[in-house]
Amino acid sequence: MDTGRARGVSLWLMPGEAARPRLAALIEGLAARLGTDPFPPHVTLLPGIEGLAPNAVLAAARSLAAGLRPLTVRLVSVEGRDEHFCCLIALAAFDEPLRAAHAAAARAFGREPDAAFLPHLSLVYGSLTPETKQTLATDLAPATAVAFDAARLHVWRTDGPVEDWSEIGSFPFEGRGGP
Repeated sequence: MDTGRARGVSLWLMPGEAARPRLAALIEGLAARLGTDPFPPHVTLLPGIEGLAPNAVLAAARSLAAGLRPLTVRLVSVEGRDEHFCCLIALAAFDEPLRAAHAAAARAFGREPDAAFLPHLSLVYGSLTPETKQTLATDLAPATAVAFDAARLHVWRTDGPVEDWSEIGSFPFEGRGGP
């Protein structure tokens, strides 16, 4: 198992029922094949929220979700990186609805939008050789050409190792103002 550790609480967009089983099976299959940790399919909207009581995080997330409109996340390509949590990723199209949702999430938690925000759905956490990442990226491109509707904001405690992560809240997008 990999020993990657994350911090704090993260806000996720998760695939709906149509795409979730397919993407979860892909991630779980890769984890079994490569000896890495499986995790739920998601696109992180805002990572590493720290220093707030859980009730404050959930209240801010609920308010944020009330202002967001459902959006479509389109996965457009696969690539490997030299970062544990981005070892193999399906990049999401960074379109205006996703850009606006990230900006709104950042503002809701007192941050500036991250200029380096890279919307993606991770496929593998860990460390793989460049050759393995390239082969997998080529092989997986057709299977990850997916679009899914994101209509809820999922709040996950992402402290520590992946197997300790847990969802602590989920709120529907209500589209009352905002993006």
